[in-house]
Amino acid sequence: AFTTWLDPGLAILQAQAVRDAFVKQRPDRKEEFQRRFEALKADLRELDQRITTAAETIGDAPLLFSHPVYQYLIRRYELNARSVHWEPDEPPTEAMWRELEELVADHPAEWMVWEGEPEDDTVTKLEAMGLGSIVFEPCGNAPGEGDFLSVMRENAARLVRDLR
Repeated sequence: AFTTWLDPGLAILQAQAVRDAFVKQRPDRKEEFQRRFEALKADLRELDQRITTAAETIGDAPLLFSHPVYQYLIRRYELNARSVHWEPDEPPTEAMWRELEELVADHPAEWMVWEGEPEDDTVTKLEAMGLGSIVFEPCGNAPGEGDFLSVMRENAARLVRDLR
């Protein structure tokens, strides 16, 4: 599991460790590293509040996640979620569809959260099952536009807007 940053509390701890390593290498710049860390910590706390608001909007509603990379997000915000392992740009096999049908029978979700836009055919089949699709980009790579915080803020806004 590599997406620990989907829990802003863990991201703060990681940033703190990086700050400490920088200070050890460049003690003459300790104040600058501390100032930048404090700014990042404030941004991550604000992000945590935004995602908390989204999670409160969702409540205990069952969700499906298309990929297990969301485990830190699910744990931090206590989401009622189950994961499969589907890629947004690959059509699911018949076996995967059967597995999903069994999962939905046990966990009656109305939404599947994706790391990227799923293929149109997949969306159509999900809609026929009563499942909507929503993207929550985990931001594992540098985004084409903006930065990590802008992507996560948009993710939180999308959850609040679309999962009401």
